[in-house]
Amino acid sequence: MNFEFQRHRVHDYLFLSKRWQILARKAGLRPLVYCTAEEFDLLCFVSPALESAGGIYLSAGIHGDEPAATEGLYQWAELHRSILRDIPVMIFPCLNPWGLVHNLRTDSENRDLNRCYHLDTIQRINAQKELLRDRKFRLSMCLHEDYDAQGVYLYEIRKKLTTFGRELLAAAGYYVPIDARLTIEGRRADQGWIARKINLKKFPVLAEAIYLASNHSERTITTETPSEYDLGPRIQAHIAMIQRAIELSFL
Repeated sequence: MNFEFQRHRVHDYLFLSKRWQILARKAGLRPLVYCTAEEFDLLCFVSPALESAGGIYLSAGIHGDEPAATEGLYQWAELHRSILRDIPVMIFPCLNPWGLVHNLRTDSENRDLNRCYHLDTIQRINAQKELLRDRKFRLSMCLHEDYDAQGVYLYEIRKKLTTFGRELLAAAGYYVPIDARLTIEGRRADQGWIARKINLKKFPVLAEAIYLASNHSERTITTETPSEYDLGPRIQAHIAMIQRAIELSFL
């Protein structure tokens, strides 16, 4: 597909969802419409290889102004279409379609959905949680972008596991510089790598990643690319991080 054409459609949710549905048919993924929000169908795709434990969770688009995340996730899946059914994966390609269409961080009610996973009053989050019930993942990845970033960086939460976040950053670094700040978003950073520990007393407002790490995932990665950087390399950086994380998860 012509990239110059595609770069003008990264906020077109109907275009994104159509491509995912075509890909799912070709790759043998099971499609689910798990909720309707703001007149958009929210999609999830499940590989036949996915079991109740040991799989991989991938999501993007909870913030609609972060299009390299949604596009990177789709392009990664397209690149691996021939083997996708054999990868035990559950994919949420866009958690906030209204935000994507309007190029906004929030939903139509001005809610940051990534600060709402402690609530039981938001239908789309309740529906997503129901899909996740009783599932345990070896890896969860939440794909994001950051307007203030000076390069790519990531958060890693892990339970008695060795870190591999730095290897993901090395893969992304072929396309986007690594954020070298010593402090990022108020947290100590080491060449773009930020370790996070879960203390629910300090997280009364739950992000998606904290919810996953607390309930479902052995290792949770939140990727961040600099949204002021060129779109193409940002997309490639997400593709590279997804692929390297999956490779390392099965070593």
